[in-house]
Amino acid sequence: MPGANQQTFQFPRRIATVAIVLLMLTAGVAVAKISSERIDPKLCVTTGGGKFVKIPGFPGERIDRRLRSDVAYLVRKYKIFITDAYSNDPVHSANGEHPIGLAMDIVPNKAAGGSWKQISRLARWAEPKQNQVRAPFRWVGYNGDAGHGRGHHLHLSYAHSDTRPGKPARTIYSIKCPGSSSKPPKDPPNEPQPGKGEGGNGSGGLGSAGGDSGSGGALEAGRIKRNIQRQQHHPRRSRESGGIGVR
Repeated sequence: MPGANQQTFQFPRRIATVAIVLLMLTAGVAVAKISSERIDPKLCVTTGGGKFVKIPGFPGERIDRRLRSDVAYLVRKYKIFITDAYSNDPVHSANGEHPIGLAMDIVPNKAAGGSWKQISRLARWAEPKQNQVRAPFRWVGYNGDAGHGRGHHLHLSYAHSDTRPGKPARTIYSIKCPGSSSKPPKDPPNEPQPGKGEGGNGSGGLGSAGGDSGSGGALEAGRIKRNIQRQQHHPRRSRESGGIGVR
């Protein structure tokens, strides 16, 4: 009875197929796992979960989804408009952060009450002094940088672990942890408010999350900050030849 034999052999094959699918789904869950840790009031390190997604309210623009909380925060606090984010346009550095979804070109959202004064305020907070960038940023392009500045655009690049164009970095650094609200985080004691242009050298790093709230966590935070600082001292990777400015 060939039909009976055929059905007898189909059942184990189905079991094998189901097992393979389950293994693939399990592997997918492992790959998608995301882990975040707040290092400072305005510094979060996140490992895993990278993906380029649409930016709500900015048609045609995409970014690493782990920065969406930062975008919401900056839109709310500084009334920004994003003119470019994830991009492989040759106007941007091929080795910079636009091709990995970790950079934004920003102008005022005048329709929402934004102004260049607010953009300059954000720029001064992100880079209190020229080439002294505040974590989590890797490079800031504004006044004093060719193709950037008031009246053109502000460029923000985020620090991250090594990767290649078109592939999300395994580890990134941000102001807010992914999924948190857009409510502005509180400033730590003795930190200048945005726009006062004092202190706050850029710091932070390439390492992944680790440590705890005790002395071990403090040591890990220090290591992360030193690593980011090393990135900020080698900004060529982040520089762009122009960028997309006023819309």
